[in-house]
Amino acid sequence: MGNQLQRQKKITSHGFIIDPSEVKLADWIFQTYPETAVNVKLQDDELRTRYMNLLFGIIKRLYHKTLRDLNDDDLTKASKELSDVIQAGFSVEWLALKLEKVSLEKKTSETRIRELKEEVKKLKLAMLEEKAKLKKKPCWITKTEIHISC
Repeated sequence: MGNQLQRQKKITSHGFIIDPSEVKLADWIFQTYPETAVNVKLQDDELRTRYMNLLFGIIKRLYHKTLRDLNDDDLTKASKELSDVIQAGFSVEWLALKLEKVSLEKKTSETRIRELKEEVKKLKLAMLEEKAKLKKKPCWITKTEIHISC
């Protein structure tokens, strides 16, 4: 009975039983990449739905999360799930390329963040050195004596 209630809340789209909230995403997948499910041989509706939900999850992770919000665990999980989806017969080379691109961007951005942090450290050190030099200036030079005109 519970299974029938759950099924009543779902709809069939492109041969898959999905949640109504996923219709737009399913339409996008099959309009943009019509070959996605051509080779899927799974007959069990529940199993087909599970794999489609995996596909939805990967897409949401890669297309809707910012690089800052993605962590290594997200990318590892997406990679494993993508492998499962491919083994089930889905043709998702386009998604594999997206995963590769996002992973590279993530690594590149993390590298750039490290570089910028290192640059900030160097600038702070230079600022401290300049402050130390200013303290060594003769005491007769005060802030009030220095007049700057704009």
